[in-house]
Amino acid sequence: MMSRFSNAARSRILGSLCVFLCVSSVGNGYGAIVENLTVGNAKALALGNAVTADPPGIDSIHFNPAGLVRLDGRQMNLKLLVAAMQFEVDFGGHDSKTQQAIEDYGYEDEAAYASSETSTIGIKVPFTDGVKEWPLPFLVMPLGGASYSPPGSEVTYATAVYTPMAAGYIRDEDDPGRFMGEELSLVKITYFSPSFGFQLTDTLSVGASVGMSWQGAGVKLPLRVPNSVLIFADTLVNLFQSQGLCPGQDDPTPFLDLCGGSVGPYTEIFDLEVDAEAPLVWNLNIGALWEPTPWFTWGFVYQAESIGHLEGSYRLEYGDEWVNFFGDLRQSDAWNVINAVIPFPSGLQDSPAGIGVETGDVSMDVIMPAHFSTGVSVQMTPAWKVNFDVKWTDWGAWEGLELEFDKQLDFLKLASLLSPYAELETLTIPRNYESVWNWALGLEYQYNHNLAFRFGYEPRKTSIPDDKQDVLLPLGDAELFAFGFEYRFGVDQIIEAGVGYLHAEADVPAGSSTNSNSSDQLNNIIYNPYAGTDFSSQVQGLLFELSYTSSF
Repeated sequence: MMSRFSNAARSRILGSLCVFLCVSSVGNGYGAIVENLTVGNAKALALGNAVTADPPGIDSIHFNPAGLVRLDGRQMNLKLLVAAMQFEVDFGGHDSKTQQAIEDYGYEDEAAYASSETSTIGIKVPFTDGVKEWPLPFLVMPLGGASYSPPGSEVTYATAVYTPMAAGYIRDEDDPGRFMGEELSLVKITYFSPSFGFQLTDTLSVGASVGMSWQGAGVKLPLRVPNSVLIFADTLVNLFQSQGLCPGQDDPTPFLDLCGGSVGPYTEIFDLEVDAEAPLVWNLNIGALWEPTPWFTWGFVYQAESIGHLEGSYRLEYGDEWVNFFGDLRQSDAWNVINAVIPFPSGLQDSPAGIGVETGDVSMDVIMPAHFSTGVSVQMTPAWKVNFDVKWTDWGAWEGLELEFDKQLDFLKLASLLSPYAELETLTIPRNYESVWNWALGLEYQYNHNLAFRFGYEPRKTSIPDDKQDVLLPLGDAELFAFGFEYRFGVDQIIEAGVGYLHAEADVPAGSSTNSNSSDQLNNIIYNPYAGTDFSSQVQGLLFELSYTSSF
C-alpha cells in the first residue's frame, strides 16, 4: 500500500496543508455560533467537524450529501446525543458617568458586582406551550436514519432525523442575567430529509438533500431600561410629589397627574413571554466529492439559508409601577390631549386579560444562515489520515430578531417614540452579527482493521463582534476539543463514539457593546439592560455522541 504514496506526492500534499492552515490562521475573521454542535454524529464530533471530504455515513445528508455514494445496500443508523452546557456571567462595576448618576439619584443596580450562572436546560418541545425545564442535568436526544442503494445502481437514497439547532437555558427568577433572558430556547428538528448521492464518474460524485423541519422558539424576558430618559421621568414624579401637586381623592380631574407611581431606570417594567413554532421549514443541502487518487479526497457542501416563519402567542405582564403611573396619568386631561395626537400608554388597569396584562398572537422569522464548507482528506500513511476544512457561515443575516404582534402594545406606544427598533406593533431586538470564516482539523489513526481512534480541534472564533456581545447568547471565542473511536465487528456493523469539550469566553467592558451595555443614552434606549456596566462571560459544554450502523 505504501507504493501509492511517493515521497514527492506526500511532500506536496503536506506542504499544501501547511500553507492552507497558515493562510487560514492569519486572517482576522473566523466565526461560529452553534452550527454543527447538535447534529449528533459521533464521527463528525470526534474529528472536530472536519468531515466535508470524509462524510460520516448517513449523516452525509447534513455534512455533504455526495458522501452517500459510499453506502452500499440497505443501512440504518441509530444514534444518541447527550449534551450539557453551563453559562456564567460575572458583572462588574459601572463606567464613571453611570456610577455618578446612580450616586446622584440614589439608585441601586442589582446586577453590579453580581454573578449569573445556569446549567439548567430549557427546551421548546414541539406542539406544547412554553419552554420546558429538562428533568436531567444533560440533554438526551435519540436520532437516526436509513439509506438504500439498489444493486448495480450509481445512486444512493437516504433520509435521517437530526437537529441542526437545539439550544436553551432557564435562569433563576432573581438571577441578574435574566434581563437578557430568563428563559430561552431555539430548536430546529429535521424530521424528514429525502436525499441522494450520485456517482457521476469514477472520481466525482454529487449529492443533494431536501430537509423538512419543525422549528420553535420560546423566550421569557423581564425588561428594564437604565436610561437617562427614565431618570428624567422619575425625577419629575418625585418633584410632583414633593411639591404637593398630587390631586386629592375628591379633587376634580387634574390636567396632569404624575403621582400614580414611578418608573425608574432600574425598575423591572414588564415580563414578556413569547412562544412560537413552525411545523414545516424547508432547507436544501448540496455537495460534491472528488477522489482523484485513493489517498486524496476533496469535498464541498453548501447549505442554503432557511427561514422559519414562526407563529404563536405572547403574554406581557407589566409591573405595578407601570400600571399605576400610566393608569393615573390616563385619568388626567393631559393624557387625552397626548393620545389624540399619538397613541400613548394607558396602564391597562381595565385590561380584559387582567390588570396590566396583554395577550395575543405573535409571529417572527428565525433564520438558519447559509453555510459553506470545503476541505480535504489525505491518507498520509496507511495508519494516519488528516482532514482539514475551512468554513463560512452567513451569520450576518441576523441583523435583528423582529417580533410582530397582533395589536398595538402599551409599551410599544412609548418605545416607538424613543427608538428606531420599535413600532406600534413591532419590536426588533438588534443583533448585527458577522459572516466570517472558520477552520477545523481532524486526525484518524487506524490501529487495526477493526479499530480506529479519532482526534479533532476546532477554534470557533465567534461571529458575534466585540461591540455586539451580550448575555442573551454569551458566546465569545470558543475552542472545541474532541476525540473518539470507531469499532467494526461482524461483517457490516459499526459502533462510533465521540466526546467533545467546548469552552468560550468574552470580556465586555462597560459601554463597549451596543447589544447590552452601551453608554450611548441617545441611540440605545430600549434593549440595553446593562448600560454602562462591565461584564465577562464563560460558556462550557460537554458533548457525547454514540452511534450504531448496520445493514438491514
